[in-house]
Amino acid sequence: MSSEIEMRSAAQRQARRLNELQDKEEASLLGSGNPQRRSASSSPQSLSNDFVVCNTAWSRLSCPTRSILLLVIGVLLVFATYEFGMDNGVREQEKENAKHGSDYSLTSWKVFGGDGRNNDDPSNKAKASNKAGNYSDSDREKLMNTLFPPPLPKLEPGTKRFNKQILINARGRAQFLIGSLDIYYGGREKAQAMLVKSWQAEWQLDDDYVFLDENEDQSNDAVDNAVADEDAADGERHRRIKRNKDGQDKDDDDDDDIKKEEKKKKRKDRKNKKKGVKTRDVLNDPENMSPEELKIYHHHRRQRTSKLVSTMARAVLNPHQLKFIIGTIGSSVAAGHDNCHYDSYESQLERTLTPVFAAANLMAMVQNAGEGGGCGDTHQNQVYCITHNVSPDVDIIHYSWTYFEKETPEVQREQLLRWAQTMERRPMVHHLNARGNKNTCMGGTQANVDLAETYAMYGYNSFCIQTGLYFGGHDYDTENENGINRFGWQKQGDGYHNTTRYGEELPDDDPRKISLGTVYRNWHPGPLGFQIASDAFAYVYTMGLLKALNIIEEDMINGVDPMDRWFNTERRLTTEQKEKGHPQQLRSVSSPSKSSIRRQLPQLPPLVNMPEPMFCDPLYCSIPHPPSCLNYEKPTFGIPGITVETQSNWTISHDPNKWNKMVGKVDIAIIKALHDKEWERKCAHLDACGGVWAQDSTSGTLTYELPSSQMTAGLVFVCGCCGKNVGENMFLHNQNVTIKLNGRVLDKSKMDVFPNAKCIRLLKHFGENGYEKEDTMLLSFDMADQDPDLAYEARAPSVKISHVVAL
Repeated sequence: MSSEIEMRSAAQRQARRLNELQDKEEASLLGSGNPQRRSASSSPQSLSNDFVVCNTAWSRLSCPTRSILLLVIGVLLVFATYEFGMDNGVREQEKENAKHGSDYSLTSWKVFGGDGRNNDDPSNKAKASNKAGNYSDSDREKLMNTLFPPPLPKLEPGTKRFNKQILINARGRAQFLIGSLDIYYGGREKAQAMLVKSWQAEWQLDDDYVFLDENEDQSNDAVDNAVADEDAADGERHRRIKRNKDGQDKDDDDDDDIKKEEKKKKRKDRKNKKKGVKTRDVLNDPENMSPEELKIYHHHRRQRTSKLVSTMARAVLNPHQLKFIIGTIGSSVAAGHDNCHYDSYESQLERTLTPVFAAANLMAMVQNAGEGGGCGDTHQNQVYCITHNVSPDVDIIHYSWTYFEKETPEVQREQLLRWAQTMERRPMVHHLNARGNKNTCMGGTQANVDLAETYAMYGYNSFCIQTGLYFGGHDYDTENENGINRFGWQKQGDGYHNTTRYGEELPDDDPRKISLGTVYRNWHPGPLGFQIASDAFAYVYTMGLLKALNIIEEDMINGVDPMDRWFNTERRLTTEQKEKGHPQQLRSVSSPSKSSIRRQLPQLPPLVNMPEPMFCDPLYCSIPHPPSCLNYEKPTFGIPGITVETQSNWTISHDPNKWNKMVGKVDIAIIKALHDKEWERKCAHLDACGGVWAQDSTSGTLTYELPSSQMTAGLVFVCGCCGKNVGENMFLHNQNVTIKLNGRVLDKSKMDVFPNAKCIRLLKHFGENGYEKEDTMLLSFDMADQDPDLAYEARAPSVKISHVVAL
């Protein structure tokens, strides 16, 4: 009882003391003449009283409450420190922008921190639209408004800086594009089915994605087991391929015979049926996998997506990189023939990606090096010229030869995949197929599956136009039975839209609006068919960019210099530093590396770390450098790998194509009616056959200096212009031309047709017929005079060289 009385009296004394202190504080405030604010010149007694009040109030709080308050205060201090540092960076960037008169902020979009969500984000509206099965007029109006990119700052290489504001801007544009495409295709789920899930190999672009660092120590047991199983599976796959090549797998041969008979029967059964898109067995279907196979499958997904994310992160962070370049090689499909060049998928993709990358201080550039079949080129010779046809510093390579890949296309694809990893930015290779199956994009062929699995770590994948359209759920089969073939020639509307997005902006009576709704002109896709290809690439690349921005932001918040994650530091260590065990750790933002602005991408790992080639000749595709090429055809965006030592009087010429060359008749009529030179320029295709030619001795000697330092195999071949079968007559059987290597005449009997019928292989490898690698290697061509009395048709053909390749 006495203890309770003592506690009560102690509490009463404390309460009286608090009341007295409160009275003194009020009196002090009233005495200062400002009831809202205490005088700045508080007396020592007043400060002492304040301290006593605060201390007493703090002591009365419970322990959990005090812990929570301390935690909140700590978090606020960390956040304030981060904001202060990042805002300083933003101000420095704004000063830099002011010097150049640039403004690339997204003033029209309210983008917040974190994941960048906001009430105006179209992706949120897309979710609501998904429930209703359509989208509102306001959404459509916002979608159809032209997306003008923010002006690009005038930066020099090495002066670009990445900061918080750029991250916010880029994320805002990226989210707007994704949300817009979600709305356009009828909701997030449907858009992703058509643009993401229809690729041959699966991406991991959902919320479950975890970045797989290239140098990560994978200590997770499940991943370790998956990798071990994957290695075993790769070994078996290589053995199986070798057995098939050697003809030793008799059981497989028997199976092949049975399958051939089944195919013949199916062909007979389909004889009187209308044509349609086929269904194929999916060879790598996760629903039919064992648990161990499923582990490998998901590991490949993660590898493939991590390569995509790395590509995007390095592009936005690299201070020397001012362009994000996608380079396309391919046939007339890639060139966009039977359409205006403006409507090719490359042109559409460039316009779609421009605002997104402009917000990240990058110029989006999609190089279209597609070449029509009239020049005689195929994938077999063009892959050797990858660093001349497109820029050697491309970020992504596109490859499209749908109607040419009839023999062993996996050889050229694997060559390109491996050579790409020797290029400066180690670009991903993505394959566009103008057709496809209902249920899979090329996943019904074992060679395609093998490539996608083996080269998942390098981001290899394929997209098919018809597969993407089928994955949206439209019932093309029923339409086909009723006589409506959406994939027939000159058919308007793909079942989802009747024209392209930019076509919807045109008046209804504009004939170009109808033309832009063509899915297939003939075997060539039309603008609407090209649009889904463009959107699939744009959607996946933009999702990869968002994943990269999230990782970069997380590093910033944690006080880590993002440059150290994405760029190799090992290459810059001196021998002495390596011997001393120089620590490989991430530097904090407060003390960034002075050399960070000079960092470049890590180069190709040692060849022993690359998978063994499955299809291509190791002599030609397991090399430290890409092939060197000089291509006289148009267009080329790269740098010739072979120099002309002397041209003498040999003449370079190209087909004098007019603007309407290989443009469809409908578009020609529309553009002609405009009488607009600018539109003629937009419509004109870039490709043209060409070469350097001579007919007799008056032309002198043509000499090339081969890049000896880059040659490891010793392969040399030349191609002729123009046609598919000109190689033999122009070079092998033409007694009027003499070919020398370092002054020694090459024996034509040792030459052969390679890699296709327009080209002749002059040298297979070093050591052949005594030809060894020398410091200087000069390849020369001389023409002899012909009897002037010979009839024209009896004369030897002139020589016109379109390509020279050395490896």
